[in-house]
Amino acid sequence: MKAAFLRKAGDLHVESNVPVPECTADSVLINVKEIGVCGSDLHYYAEGRIGDHIVTGPHILGHEASGIVVETGRDVHGFAVGDRVSIEPGVPCMACDLCREGRYNLCESVHFSGAPPYPGMFREYLTHDPRFLVPLPEKVTMTQGALVEPLAVGRNALRKAGVRPGETVLITGAGPIGFSCIEMAVVAGAGRIIVSELVPYQRAKALEIGADAAIDPVNENLVERVRELTDGRMCDCAIEATGNGAAISDALQCLRRGGRAVWVGMGKPTAQIPHAEVIRREATILGVYRYANDFEPVVRLLEAGRLRPERWVSHYFPLEKIVEAITTAANPKVERLKVVVTT
Repeated sequence: MKAAFLRKAGDLHVESNVPVPECTADSVLINVKEIGVCGSDLHYYAEGRIGDHIVTGPHILGHEASGIVVETGRDVHGFAVGDRVSIEPGVPCMACDLCREGRYNLCESVHFSGAPPYPGMFREYLTHDPRFLVPLPEKVTMTQGALVEPLAVGRNALRKAGVRPGETVLITGAGPIGFSCIEMAVVAGAGRIIVSELVPYQRAKALEIGADAAIDPVNENLVERVRELTDGRMCDCAIEATGNGAAISDALQCLRRGGRAVWVGMGKPTAQIPHAEVIRREATILGVYRYANDFEPVVRLLEAGRLRPERWVSHYFPLEKIVEAITTAANPKVERLKVVVTT
């Protein structure tokens, strides 16, 4: 099979004579069809690491994928050859306290595809634990199936935020995770969705997929614009999807008293926050890490036509052009949204 190996920062190549992994008794062999390029893939390509996850040898990136079952192990039930599936990339231990509580996204022993040392999905075939596969209904496309992963992040963020019908939601950052949060805010019945984003074409896309207002935080005062748009009431909830320290601070100051802030964007390890404003507002701050039990509900929403993530896919590249896919996704001079790799 073909697979893309990152050997060190900036050294990514496709090899075409890689052995197909063996389908064990309790696994499923999948022909991978589409894989989304995530910001974490860009970090690994540029820097060879994210925190403690360091590329020390040939490593396959990628963790947002859909595919077709081509073989099932003898102990596997519920899947058959030909099934189309979305692949949940994290396989937790399912034995620790957090797993038993249903918060398996916080499992310290999780095997997460694409995060060293666990190989990812930029390849033609992979084996996976069937417990973390979700069948795709006929109406759900392979592209949508690959984008279940970022949509699951958005669903987790909106669940944590507890968004209720009619509430005003601010989302800072209109990248794929921000778009996922917009889609989920629409599904949740938000009365007003306000987006803050630096890039003009990303602001335009945010408006297209459901935002009611899109603010340029450089040339406009975000806090004052939110005050104007809400007639002084401010936001019930602020979802921060950039990880940028200034955006975190601004989002907190856009909350009404008693409002909720949800942090989902990954940035620098520390950030300065307006501590006094948090206290004065008695704000609730919640962190979001990946997702747990979100894949199946996302697939049901896709089947019902409630989510349309294909609207924010801007480029498709074949696996052979993985370097071009990565560099396009990282290039701020290119009007790019979500980049998808096909096999």
